[in-house]
This record gives sequence, structure tokens and C-alpha cells, in this order.
Amino acid sequence: MNRDWLEKDFYKVLGVSENASVDEIKKNYKKLARENHPDLNPGDPEAEKRFKDISEASAILTDQKKRQEYDQVRAMGPSAFSGQGGFNVDDLGDIFGNLGDIFGFGGAGRRKGQSYQTNLTISFVESASGLETNVPLRKEVACTDCRGNGSENGTAYHTCNICGGTGQTASNQGFFSFAQPCQACRGQGSVIDKQCKTCKAQGIVIKNETVKVKIPAGVDNGTVIRLRGYGGPGDSGAPDGDLLVQITVEPHKFFKRNGSDLILEVPLLFTEAALGSTIKIPTLEKTISLKIPSGTPSGKTFKVKGEGISPQGRRSGDLYVKVYLNPPQNLSRSAKKHLEKFRDQFESGDNPRDYLNE
Repeated sequence: MNRDWLEKDFYKVLGVSENASVDEIKKNYKKLARENHPDLNPGDPEAEKRFKDISEASAILTDQKKRQEYDQVRAMGPSAFSGQGGFNVDDLGDIFGNLGDIFGFGGAGRRKGQSYQTNLTISFVESASGLETNVPLRKEVACTDCRGNGSENGTAYHTCNICGGTGQTASNQGFFSFAQPCQACRGQGSVIDKQCKTCKAQGIVIKNETVKVKIPAGVDNGTVIRLRGYGGPGDSGAPDGDLLVQITVEPHKFFKRNGSDLILEVPLLFTEAALGSTIKIPTLEKTISLKIPSGTPSGKTFKVKGEGISPQGRRSGDLYVKVYLNPPQNLSRSAKKHLEKFRDQFESGDNPRDYLNE
């Protein structure tokens, strides 16, 4: 049992009732974990703390035995710890050790490296067709001179005599025993006798490199591409972190996007709309012909099947062409007379707006 349970409301942390099912708890946990995951909130200590809290809450409430013990402790209050004997409250290592498959953490003391994030701006056409490009990366890597342990030549260190290499010591406070980082080795389990000159005992150095990234066809604005193993170095041989490439797509001069579909607005001359015509319109890759029937009203939309975006592994979208009338500007005196004659001859019947006055 854990004395901290008296002060922690795991149900409130996960936003569920005390009678919530395991499926409901798991659903809320996944949602909150993704929102507060350190990979997506770099440099935000509050998000990291929330992530740890909801991870601990999920680990307890999804385990039938631990949940029963937790409910009993909460119901009994401080009297639950009135007996003799000691207990260890530092069980977060076990909790995070079970999250490796979901969020990439290793076991106790072996945490996956920090994930980096960078932005990449591409054109509208590139987002539709896909491309392979390079992105610059400034990252932390393990120092090769000391093999990442911070000592000269990687050998000038010894196992900590205080904690015996575990990195933790026990602090007894009355009936309770608390595990805490070893002050002598700062939780590392070893003490450096002579520092590495290259990394100044940090075990890591900064390296500039270029990473090739393949952008699949059909990516949209805000898409995040994960390059595994291109982040910071992991602890004690754990996997390196990932590089998150967030895509920004520049707007197109003519086309707009709705999922895999494209939208194009095209002006029509009065005569083209009235008499009908065949006009040339662009797609992302070529020019095609579009037949305009006679009497086409302004605002009508035509669907051109298969001429939208073709996302990788999915069907192509369509192209929607919306036409609008473009009235002539700066009419000559002769042109005005011809239009007035046309109006008097063909538009002297019912006014199409009469229904507005009914």
C-alpha cells in the first residue's frame, strides 16, 4: 500500500467516476496521455507532471488488485497506516516500466531518449504528389570518446560505494521507508574519477547533421511525420528518441483543399454561360476541357471525377469546379446599346426576383 493514496484522487485525475469500468478508464487515459505526452509538449514541465500523474492513476485503476487496495485505503483514511511495519512508496518505476510498448519508455532506469521536433514547409503541389527532402538537425548524441559515461576514455569511474550502483538510497522516517536518488552519485550508480575532456563529464555532445525525410503523397497541413531514432540518446542503452517533423503546406494560388478533394473557382463570360461553351481548366498535373451547358447559372459546381489529390494507399479525390459570372467592365457605347436591345427583347418577361416581394 502507498500512503500517497490518501492525498491522490486517481478518479478525478482521469476524469471518471468511482464506478467507472476498466474500458472507460483506459479510454480517458489514452486521450489524456496523448494530450500531455512529453514528446508533444517539449520543454513543458507541467505537461510532464500531468503525464506522470495520469500514468500512475491508470496503472492503479486498471489493475483489479491495486484498485481494490486503493479504494480500501481511501475509505479507511489515515487509520489504514496505523499498524507496525514499513512499506516503500516509490513504485513509479514499476508503473512506467509497463508503458514501454505505448510511449517508448524502457524499464526502470532505462528511459527512451528525448524526442525532437522540427518544422518543414512545402508547397501545395509537393504535398499532393509527395517528395523526398532533407531537414537540418542539431541533436545530442552520446560522446564517442567516453562512450557516453562522462569519464576519460570511458574507464575512469567506479561503482558508487554508498548505493552499491543502484542509484537509490533508502530514507527511514518512522514506520515508513522512502526510496530517493543517491546524493553521492546523483542517482547515476557510478562516480567519475576523471572527467572526459570532450563532453565535460556530460556524456553527450552536440552534432549537426542532415536527415533525409520522405513525405508521402497527400499529406495535409499540420501532419506530423515521426522518424524513429533521430532524437536524443536514451539512458543506459535505452533506444534513442524520435524526430517529429511537422508539415506546413503553403496555400495554392488557385486551388483549395477539402480532404482529398480540390476546389477551383472559375469565371465565365456572360456569353459562355448563356450559350454554352467548352473551356480549358487546370488540374494539379495537366489542363483538361470542361463542357459548360447553355444557361449555366452563376455558382453552379461541376464535379471532375478523380482529378483531386491521390493520397498514398487511398483512392483519389475529385475536383469541384465552381463557376461564376464575370460581367464585362468598361462597356463601349455600342456594346451597351446591344445589351439594352437584348434586355428589351429577351428579358421583358417575369422578373426572377418577384418571389422576394410576395
